Amino acid sequence: MAGSVRRFFNNIICSTIRDKETRRRIRVVLNSDMLSNLRFIRRDLGVPLRRIRTYVGYRASNLLISVNDKYIYKFALRRDNSDELTMREYRVVNCLGKISPIYVPPVTILKHNGHLVRKYEYIHGVQLRKCTPEWVAAHTDELAPQCARFMYEMGIADPIEIRDLKPSPDAKTGYCYGWTQGDLCDNFLIDTDTARVVAIIDWEDCMFGDFTHQLKGDKEPTIRKFMDRVVIEYDKLFYKKD
Repeated sequence: MAGSVRRFFNNIICSTIRDKETRRRIRVVLNSDMLSNLRFIRRDLGVPLRRIRTYVGYRASNLLISVNDKYIYKFALRRDNSDELTMREYRVVNCLGKISPIYVPPVTILKHNGHLVRKYEYIHGVQLRKCTPEWVAAHTDELAPQCARFMYEMGIADPIEIRDLKPSPDAKTGYCYGWTQGDLCDNFLIDTDTARVVAIIDWEDCMFGDFTHQLKGDKEPTIRKFMDRVVIEYDKLFYKKD
């Protein structure tokens, strides 16, 4: 009954918020057990929580809480296979993070209210997709080779430790076929002062398969043009061209 009442009042509050993305984030936060989550984080860190920010994962599947600009905790909102996804990401990051030419923040696994929680290092950077079109155009020469190198190195990797996560253990790597992070332009974090890709985050959707759509399927014109250049740099690496 208490849960129904809370959802009723949460719906009233959210109905006053016009921006769809803000409304979605607020709804997730209000329907989450934020106090319990924050108490858990406080116990884990053992220090006051001075700066708290919340983010909502893709399709509202996770609630992410950033604290003190040092750590991010990911709490699953859909419980059906959340622990399985957590352990899968942990394995993938531990394995491919050692191979990646771009820094991959490690994942620490914790337990809260009977479910697994992921803890990450907070990375200071700007998502590639959130950089202005003018900035991306001005720094494509620096950024595209970094992104292409990452995609190439991940694509040719076939570590034995995670072969059981492939669609078939015998599946072979190839052109635009292999391990891929899953959502590159949202998860490449950029230092806009140096045009360096400082990290790539959020490996939950990492998969082994065809990643042509990541290179050529983006609908946003700025990103599509940028990825066209990444394809050129990727081809140089794959075909060993100068």
